[in-house]
Amino acid sequence: MIKKSTTMIYVENTKMAMEFWTEKLEFVLLETSDFGDAVSYEIAPSKNSVTKFCLHDKNWVAKNNPQMNVGFPSLMFEVENLEETYNKLTEKGVKTNVIMEFGGLRHFTFSDNEDNYIAVKELVK
Repeated sequence: MIKKSTTMIYVENTKMAMEFWTEKLEFVLLETSDFGDAVSYEIAPSKNSVTKFCLHDKNWVAKNNPQMNVGFPSLMFEVENLEETYNKLTEKGVKTNVIMEFGGLRHFTFSDNEDNYIAVKELVK
């Protein structure tokens, strides 16, 4: 069955989104695809990660695939050290919200360069 996953993320500016993910979140750039009138970037937390993202130009995809849902997906990352991750992102200028606890789950949220909401939760050991 399924061994890996690539989440398609549709953004206004793929280059700026790629720079946000690679500089602020320390993702690695795996591949660049130039379609002439649009450029897409494949990124991941690490080169060996089973989770990948492909950043696509939202307007280009909508024009070429009118039925495609180009909304931003709901993302939640899991980390071992919530405070360390929170502090690192905040220090890099990422717009973060305070760490909260809800139903025994410690988490915080942040926004990407296009103000999309992303959650980070602490791994439960």
